Amino acid sequence: MFYKFARGFVNLLLRMLFRVRIYGNNALDNVDGCIVYANHTNYLDPVVVGCTAKRQVKFMAKKELFEIRILGYILNKLGTFPVRRGEADLTAVKTAMKILKNGEVLGIFPEGTRNKNANGKFLDAEPGLSMIAVKSRVPVIPVAILPKYKLFGTVTIVYGDPFYLDEYYQQKLTVEEHRGISNNLMERIRILMREKAVGGTGY
Repeated sequence: MFYKFARGFVNLLLRMLFRVRIYGNNALDNVDGCIVYANHTNYLDPVVVGCTAKRQVKFMAKKELFEIRILGYILNKLGTFPVRRGEADLTAVKTAMKILKNGEVLGIFPEGTRNKNANGKFLDAEPGLSMIAVKSRVPVIPVAILPKYKLFGTVTIVYGDPFYLDEYYQQKLTVEEHRGISNNLMERIRILMREKAVGGTGY
């Protein structure tokens, strides 16, 4: 109930403040548990992905946000869960695996923090995306966010096709190998950015 109310309210605000163009969000229609992963430049990114996806997306968020009492309460209600950045957080991994096992959608920003690079270069990805995708064996869906977060600006969201990392399922990968795979997965987002259509199902 809280999620539906919050999503409806935020959708209304988005329609008032920005023009949002959506491409390919039917990618979530024919999969059960899956991972959506996106580039991250603004605090509004998880809000925009959460509102444009056709299913509820449960995001990881840095632990510090949950230490702000009201914000932590809201995040918990939205299905968001904490992760300790810069270290192996087994509790967060277990939560992520449970979400996927239940057939739900997990949201990850592989860069781990907001990217403030003006040149558009991605930050080095964290290994968690690859680790969870390989361990869970669920499909992953790249999402490109091309934001202009200014009043009445256009925010473009491009969903790619789901795919599997099945070539790695039988391999014993190191943390650095997982990091390399995660960085390679970010390149799929760059391709979506380059290939985005001119039109779209804006709302």
